[in-house]
Amino acid sequence: LSASAEVWHDDFDTENPEAWNIVGNDAVWKISDGFLRAEVNRDWNVQYELYQFTAIPAPYRDFVIKITDFGGDKTRFGFCVGRHFADTPGEDPFFYVFFPDEIRARRFDGKGSSHPFRDRLSREPRIRWETDSLTEMELYFHSGYFLLLADGKFRTVFQDANFDKIEILGFVMEGLNIANQWVGEAWADAFTISGLNVTPEVKL
Repeated sequence: LSASAEVWHDDFDTENPEAWNIVGNDAVWKISDGFLRAEVNRDWNVQYELYQFTAIPAPYRDFVIKITDFGGDKTRFGFCVGRHFADTPGEDPFFYVFFPDEIRARRFDGKGSSHPFRDRLSREPRIRWETDSLTEMELYFHSGYFLLLADGKFRTVFQDANFDKIEILGFVMEGLNIANQWVGEAWADAFTISGLNVTPEVKL
């Protein structure tokens, strides 16, 4: 059966539970004023909370992600791509998280915990940029190759041969301990994924 290149867009004008799944603390996430917003209350013990994309089923092999008005204040908010590995059953997924100012490799379960890597080396560049927010972020993925644009300019490219496919896409909120209190807020105005080859069965 032939496949078509799909484009899927969300302006975050209304809640869309058929397209996004909250893994972890659902109080972190809300849709308001045309934005996806993530907030960490001082009373919550938050480390990694996942707002997972589910509108198009995984796996994802070739795609472009575009996020507009993307950033955070006193917290770490990013877009993650992740997958499980069959040779390490029971392990939490391996993620690359694209923050506005850096790329980090993480292993977390989406329910507030984070764990060190045991068997795999991450391949992201160890670079930080002085950008707490971006007008636009574009992430290109093709069978293990990652290319990142920020505000229309080339930022970096890297390859991880283990990432021939992606199983998990989504926004991730990382709480930050400020003066021994968990606090922060973050936002994204719109999300677009394009280039996916989708079969008729998946469309149905």
